[in-house]
Amino acid sequence: MKIIQVWLGHSNMSTTADIYSHLDANAKCEAGKAIESVLSINTESED
Repeated sequence: MKIIQVWLGHSNMSTTADIYSHLDANAKCEAGKAIESVLSINTESED
């Protein structure tokens, strides 16, 4: 986030976080879905 703040020229990181933190949340959801997919495949193959 700090690097993005510097690139965009925001005076503080809270401005950057307020605008762009949803991107991190979306990435977390996508990662969770990927992990869930892998774990469900492993569960199904064990039965």
